[in-house]
Amino acid sequence: MSIEKKIIRVGYFTHTNISPSETFIYDLVKGLNEEDTIDLTFVSGKTDKVNVDFDLKSKSIGFEQKNKKASFYAYKIGQILGGNGYKFKQKIQFNTANTCLSKAKLSHFDVAYVEYATSAVLLMPYFKANNIPFVVHVHGFDITAARLDSEYSKKLEELFVFSSNIITPSKHLKRYLILLGCNPDKIEVIYPFSLENSLDNKSWKNRYLEAPSVTFLGRLTEKKNPIALLYAFKIVLEKLPNVKLNILGDGPLLAKCNSVIKKLGIENSIVFYGVVKRETAFEVLNKTWVYAQHSVTSITGDQEGFPVSLAEAAAHALPLVSTIHSGITENIIEGKTGFLVQEYNYELMAEKIIFLIKNPELAEEMGENGRKHIMELCKPKKRVEKIKELLIQVSKQNNKIS
Repeated sequence: MSIEKKIIRVGYFTHTNISPSETFIYDLVKGLNEEDTIDLTFVSGKTDKVNVDFDLKSKSIGFEQKNKKASFYAYKIGQILGGNGYKFKQKIQFNTANTCLSKAKLSHFDVAYVEYATSAVLLMPYFKANNIPFVVHVHGFDITAARLDSEYSKKLEELFVFSSNIITPSKHLKRYLILLGCNPDKIEVIYPFSLENSLDNKSWKNRYLEAPSVTFLGRLTEKKNPIALLYAFKIVLEKLPNVKLNILGDGPLLAKCNSVIKKLGIENSIVFYGVVKRETAFEVLNKTWVYAQHSVTSITGDQEGFPVSLAEAAAHALPLVSTIHSGITENIIEGKTGFLVQEYNYELMAEKIIFLIKNPELAEEMGENGRKHIMELCKPKKRVEKIKELLIQVSKQNNKIS
């Protein structure tokens, strides 16, 4: 006698559509969508249609995008009227979210999954009013730089109380959440990368056929500090003039990067790819000798969570050179899978890159160690399975209460 499977209705909420830089969202949405016990609806904070290469129920309701100008001007007026900018801005944001959710006429979900606490704070009144339990995935920005908004900080404390669980991408951010007052029992550490069995990892024999190169993959933002990487690479070129630096990505610091490249006179040694598909990124990683990323805490306090690009590089058996920053120390084992340097120490970063390129056998050994480490840390399908189990557990608990 077959047992009928219980299907749970899950609303997957995020402020944006599925962008190329947020592979962790694409992978999870696709993975949950393929589960036969989950009826998934993707709810976007944008107004434009969600476009993906698989069948997906989705609604673009605009809770984040609409009335952006109005909230901006409300902030300005609020600041003039006694420094109440954040309060005025938040009122517009909450009214907008409430209107969008009411008009959307969404199905009643058994449980909601929300990317970013910034979105969860806006959606929380709707979930409470409709008795929908919700799980929030925090990242870096939403519990660091976003807290400069005093009104948001207050709502974040409320979120810690009313959310069923908080998922964090690193142990570092778990500790950070606890210090902010979140109940440790609610926090689940789930790394935002799930290694695919089908990942095409070329052997190092193929890399030896290529000229030595260093690669960085990610958005050109302050917390990823591509400027420090460029200064490190300038030092690398002084010792190893034939090395190339591949930069895969785009972002607000692109113009500044181009200016620094020109200033340092290293134009002929940099290859800019822009935003690329994952397949193209993996082709470049398979030809690379060293992966380098100089992540830092930005001037606003913004931090990384667990950078997926570093995990992808490790999965391609690359030695990693990065910084002692957030969840990066959970990926890189110092001296075994790569090297860690203090934030802003681009000179030491250069030394480590030079050392690895001059010692390719050691670079290969570290890369293989790194691949084994990330395969254990991020086993295939492990992330989807853990989140699915958590969503089922939360929906069951809510049924018992109601």
